[in-house]
Amino acid sequence: MARLALNRDFSRFLEDEEFPHRVEVIFGNKSVICSGMVLAQQSSIIEGLIRDDCGVLMFEKMENIGTVEQKVECIKYMYGAPLAFSHQNIDVILKFASLYGISDLFHKAIQWIEKNLTARNLFAMSNISESLENQSHLLKLKKVIENFIIKNTDAVGAELAEKITHGDEIDSKLFVHIVAQNPNNGATLLKDWTSKSSENKLYVLDTVKDLDFVTLFPTQGEFSGFVAQLSEGLDSVDVMKKVLALQQEYFVKSAIKSQVQSQPAVVASGQEEQVEDTEENEEDDDGEEGEEEDDTSSIASSAKTGDGKPKSRQRGKNRKKRDKAEVWKATNESSKGPKVCNPNQPKKNTQPKNAQPPKNLNQPKNVHQPKNANMPKNVQQPKAAKQQKDVNSKCGNVAKRKVFVANIPSNATANDVKSPFMFCGTIVNVDVHSHKNIAFIEFNNEKSAATVLSAAKSGVKFTVSGQTVAVYEYTPGKASKPSAVQSSVV
Repeated sequence: MARLALNRDFSRFLEDEEFPHRVEVIFGNKSVICSGMVLAQQSSIIEGLIRDDCGVLMFEKMENIGTVEQKVECIKYMYGAPLAFSHQNIDVILKFASLYGISDLFHKAIQWIEKNLTARNLFAMSNISESLENQSHLLKLKKVIENFIIKNTDAVGAELAEKITHGDEIDSKLFVHIVAQNPNNGATLLKDWTSKSSENKLYVLDTVKDLDFVTLFPTQGEFSGFVAQLSEGLDSVDVMKKVLALQQEYFVKSAIKSQVQSQPAVVASGQEEQVEDTEENEEDDDGEEGEEEDDTSSIASSAKTGDGKPKSRQRGKNRKKRDKAEVWKATNESSKGPKVCNPNQPKKNTQPKNAQPPKNLNQPKNVHQPKNANMPKNVQQPKAAKQQKDVNSKCGNVAKRKVFVANIPSNATANDVKSPFMFCGTIVNVDVHSHKNIAFIEFNNEKSAATVLSAAKSGVKFTVSGQTVAVYEYTPGKASKPSAVQSSVV
């Protein structure tokens, strides 16, 4: 039971002839005659209303709040009568005290809430806080709610899950706050709530700064699955930009967190790792360079006597030769121009284009020379060309479901490449060519691939493991070398 400490100094009203001492308080069809001095002494807001309305007090802002009896109880409290708080009338008391500036009553109501707040009535209390016009009162009630959530994380999370299951209306701000304080099952709550409506998905995208997605989704697979669900049914370019920004922020924070967690171990074993890497590289060189077996014994013996080159320097040369050969091979495979000569292979004799082969030269079985040098325009195409044309027509639909991705990190895996594009649709295959820094992504329908290309044309930047990649339209046989038009799509 709460009782008001009355301020009984009414002397300021003695010589105030304009102040109405007799006030009629009206609640709907019921009216109560009160002393203007008593009411005005407890609230300056009520005093202003009494003076403006010439002795009539209607409490218009409370017209649709609570019952008449509950509001009359609040008036009696201002006269010094005790007031019993309960879950049924606490919302009326809070709003009455806040709207009309009765600080003593509001303070006592907050104290009662701190002692009687539960996970079940938490959501109703949150709705009340949003209706308070007094900013100071609003912050006090929100502080009580936040402290309760922190101290009762599991109970609040369980109640929230039940409300989501039943389809109850939940305040968005309160939901995000509960999830942010609930690392154990916050990810499950987030996925369940966003699956209910597009509005919930958009709200999460607009309030990503309030959630720690790295903590909620410890693995990239879990996060990618959530992003795919989050972007489902949201096709606008602005939404895709927000999704990609969320993904980029997640991968950056995840990498920083991993570095921080592993930093002590790296510092302690840094030199050992360098030694192991050196030994592994040397073993690779031994396996790939067959001629090195004979050189090893001589180099080892010369190293003992101080003559000859060190073993690591000789292997370094072998590694350079191998790198040159790989560069030559990759260049000739990916380009359409003339092949570059391999510096490690002897030059071959070449014949002029129009040179006739000798009569007795044994040609390969699969090579078919045309009978006439000058073939007429309407000549029938060779079988190989027909077969290639048939293959292109058959794989036309497959090509439209694919996109070509360039500039991926050399150590990127299929899952790394897949993650930034999952929100565009279901991915059925990812073909990664790490040595060329490219990949091919195949979706289950043409619309998903078109969505990726449309996003790229609109300025959306895709990142793989923190590195910005280029996205191009896939063309069979030409995807590894995009045209000038395709290159403008970034």
